[in-house]
Amino acid sequence: MPLDIGRVLSFYDLGTLESATRAYRGYVNETVFVQTSQGRFVLRRNHRRLSEEVHRYRHTLITWLVRRRFPTPPVLPTRDGDTLLVLEGRSYEVMPFVNGKDYDSTHPGQLDNVGATLAHYHRAVADFALPLGEQSVRYSAQNVMALTERLIERDVMSELSDILRWYDTRAAHLRSVLSSEAYEQLPHVVIHGDIHRDNFLFVNNEVAALLDFDQVAWDGRIADLADAIVGFATDCITTSNMLTWGVYTGPIIEECATRLVAAYAAVAPLSEAEVWALPLIIELLWLQGELGRVFSTPEGAPDYHLNVLEQGRWLSNWMSERSDHLVRRWSFPRPERGRLILPTTAQAA
Repeated sequence: MPLDIGRVLSFYDLGTLESATRAYRGYVNETVFVQTSQGRFVLRRNHRRLSEEVHRYRHTLITWLVRRRFPTPPVLPTRDGDTLLVLEGRSYEVMPFVNGKDYDSTHPGQLDNVGATLAHYHRAVADFALPLGEQSVRYSAQNVMALTERLIERDVMSELSDILRWYDTRAAHLRSVLSSEAYEQLPHVVIHGDIHRDNFLFVNNEVAALLDFDQVAWDGRIADLADAIVGFATDCITTSNMLTWGVYTGPIIEECATRLVAAYAAVAPLSEAEVWALPLIIELLWLQGELGRVFSTPEGAPDYHLNVLEQGRWLSNWMSERSDHLVRRWSFPRPERGRLILPTTAQAA
């Protein structure tokens, strides 16, 4: 069903529709940039996979953040005062357009602000209620082992048996090192759950907005930090040792990762246990991502799947060799709490 922009906007006091352009990013929800006589806005039709209850919970979280002056655009109310518009079983929402730019790795100050903004987010939600429904850990040895088992069952020709056994053995080792009980003792918050470059907008070096809270969950805050390190501090290499069909472009850039962690820790100091566990979570992120790619492409050729899984093994070995070194680099003293200065243009419509 095509998106009837005019009909949706008729429930809002946002002026007369002048133009509309579909967003070029985003694969789950349908997003349109609209220009009206009152300004520019973002209209979104939510995917059916999430319930109305989940969307309303997300709106409550966004309102909580906006009231604490965290840089994210508010969800605008309809004339009836509801932030979620439900029409014929589909839900819609409208937000002001944020006039920001994408991440630019040539501006190191942006990397600092990613770390600081993520820390401020975790501090802002420290007292927020838990998400609805049953919660699951984002990255864990159990997830890796479950994916491995399902792929072994699907590998009827045993073409991937050797490397899948390696994944299973490595996951069992990581589970023995970082048990579920130990992970549960780490600081938990309502994590963002989808920290990557496309969900940040910048004005100069400052974060103008953190976007897309569809994957919020109750989890260890270092899950978000691991996503940030992989998303913003990843090397891009193409050598015979780093296979290129996998999910990731390369291992982390130590200097960039350390800078990001330092900016985070200056606002929200990390415990010794969190710093020690962070390289393990990054390794699990890599392994889980590669297995997920293979699982989601059953039509892929065995050579392709083998290449993807080999990349995960390469990255795992890379992290295993440097884990102690990275823990030492990321162990910062507990400084005074920092403060994020928000740009005045952060929510310009």
